[in-house]
Amino acid sequence: MRKVNRVIMLAALAFCTSSVAYANSYCELDGAYTESGEYVYGECYMYNKDYGELDGAYTESGEYVYGECYRYSKDYAELEGAYTESGEYVYGECYFY
Repeated sequence: MRKVNRVIMLAALAFCTSSVAYANSYCELDGAYTESGEYVYGECYMYNKDYGELDGAYTESGEYVYGECYRYSKDYAELEGAYTESGEYVYGECYFY
């Protein structure tokens, strides 16, 4: 019985550790661009293992960019609902380095 409890505790700990690994972390925008083709720079702050929000992102011309990012793999997240101050849509991805 004790052995079963230890196995369950270790499995729970491994799951929690993997979930927390991306929380409070940043991924760097790479290949992000606006509808008109302007490059977008910055980072996405991950609130938890799956979801984050753009933080300090901006276009080549200096416009701020707002939006969210969702993690789809260990190393990769994608922008969703991202837009510039003037309302232009932003597309792209960010990577955990």
